[in-house]
Amino acid sequence: MKVLLINPTMGDYYRDAKVRAAITLSPPLNLALLAGALRRAGHTVIVWDEEAGAIPELERRIAEARPDLIGVTFRTPLFPRAKAIAQAARRACPSALLVAGGVHPSTRPLDCVTLAPFDVAVRGEGDQTLVELADGRPFAEIGGLTWAGGETPSRALITDVNSLAMGAWDQFDLGRYRQTSLVAHTAPVADLEFSRGCRARCVYCTKGVFGDAWRAKAPERFVDEVEHARAAGFRAFNLVDDSFTTITSQAIATCEELIRRDVRMPWTLTNGIRVANVNEEFFRVARRAGCYLLAFGFESGSDEVLKRIKKGATVRQARRAVAWARKYGFTILGYFMVGLPGERRDTIRETAELAASLDLDFAKFSITMPLPGTPLYREWAPYIRDSNYDFSIHRPDNGLYEHPDFTWPELEASAREAYRTFYGRPSYVLRQLRRSAERGQLLREARYTLALGATGLMSAFARR
Repeated sequence: MKVLLINPTMGDYYRDAKVRAAITLSPPLNLALLAGALRRAGHTVIVWDEEAGAIPELERRIAEARPDLIGVTFRTPLFPRAKAIAQAARRACPSALLVAGGVHPSTRPLDCVTLAPFDVAVRGEGDQTLVELADGRPFAEIGGLTWAGGETPSRALITDVNSLAMGAWDQFDLGRYRQTSLVAHTAPVADLEFSRGCRARCVYCTKGVFGDAWRAKAPERFVDEVEHARAAGFRAFNLVDDSFTTITSQAIATCEELIRRDVRMPWTLTNGIRVANVNEEFFRVARRAGCYLLAFGFESGSDEVLKRIKKGATVRQARRAVAWARKYGFTILGYFMVGLPGERRDTIRETAELAASLDLDFAKFSITMPLPGTPLYREWAPYIRDSNYDFSIHRPDNGLYEHPDFTWPELEASAREAYRTFYGRPSYVLRQLRRSAERGQLLREARYTLALGATGLMSAFARR
């Protein structure tokens, strides 16, 4: 069967320059893995990534490609674009099987087959499911499907992640992914995964695709994937795991395998690692293995709030983890959230103060978003606006919901104030200029620190 896989563009989803500065454009790992699985099963695959550039005359190009199956993967904010792609595909190839996959189809599958012209939605991991659809098996015989007339039980998670296909990186023009960013010193960057799933119970996080069973690859297998990516033309890689350090000894063993095989590819951990699941040895070995930048999901500066959101971490652990990372010379990003359950004005202030007191290079403050499929979405259901199925409002600068304790302008003001507190310190600006120079990245990083408002008090306080 001939299969066309499409990754919808995020468009202007991230309008804020503070966020855009940290975004690295990479080929979509999920489609690379799906393409690899399909090709291994004997199917012909084409992959289009709208994030790498607009696809002119999409409907005509789909008609010319004449695929038998068209798959679109997307998250909730991209539902409108995914729907438009499905409509164009239906007009271009009326007989093609239209398949929706990804986070939104996994958490709200009926949206895809009732509000958009998809024939079927894949719930959970699609590596095996999509192959079975391409093989022509009836819906009723395939686990984890939802269609307008019914659904099948969820299929078991893939336990042997070493058996997954390698990414079909030849499907992408890497020349379209060569721009660097705040977190990527060289490009193109391959997104890779060492593990799937997350054991944490954070109330704001969705696990619709990979679940809460943590499954890791053998260090040797993972490094095979790194070398496979390097052979394809990538110059660096980023680990997209939800929780790379779930078992710290396995993370260390993987770093040691990178060292043993002398891979010498710089890499990053931008998804955020848990401060409760690290030790000093991990930072020492990861740095030797080529990791130069990592992020922590701190979320809050209040132990009370951290307990309320089931983070499974403390402020003390946050300080200890940052001290270790700084000792071994990492560039450090911190992720924080404003408006979490149980939040008060004083706890938001504690979060801003923690960020400023930690020895971080960069910080990002997000307004809490209750996403479909999360415990928080269920808890705050009475406060969520009736979007009339306009899922485009699921974005970080829209009033998606009425917070039980704050107005939306108050949340926005709190986030802005946190940014001012962090980036408006003269000591921070001077320190970052020195560190950028020491890393040999002064000229390259200057434009990003400018976007973040970190080059002087005037930019930091411009919105007062």
